[in-house]
Amino acid sequence: MKEYEKFLCDGTVIKLGKRLRTYGYDVEITYKTDPYNVSEILKSTSRVLITKSLKLHKRLGGIYLISDKLTDLLNEISTKIGKPGPARCAHCNAILIECDKSTIRGKVPIYVFQTHEKFKYCPNCGKVYWKGTHVSQE
Repeated sequence: MKEYEKFLCDGTVIKLGKRLRTYGYDVEITYKTDPYNVSEILKSTSRVLITKSLKLHKRLGGIYLISDKLTDLLNEISTKIGKPGPARCAHCNAILIECDKSTIRGKVPIYVFQTHEKFKYCPNCGKVYWKGTHVSQE
């Protein structure tokens, strides 16, 4: 298994890209799927393409996925990429920072604040993260 540091998810795998960020992978997301624009992004960022487009994969290389469901995509890609780094923001890809619970009062729903002890926040866009029920469902 090769270990890549940075990835580019095209418009065919946007949800996967956002989820990979939360797992700690450095993922840039583009809504574009035309070969010229994707190629330019790859050249300027030195990233590895992740796509479900056979056309793009044949022209630009990278990692080609065939699954349709997000859980299947996650299983499929886990055999093709290396270990993740620290968790990243699903929105902007910045590395998340652990924060003291008192600093996020009023920034999360009351129930979440009362039932969770560990939180992380994005220093770039301010989003707050915590382990939700979706974590145990995967």
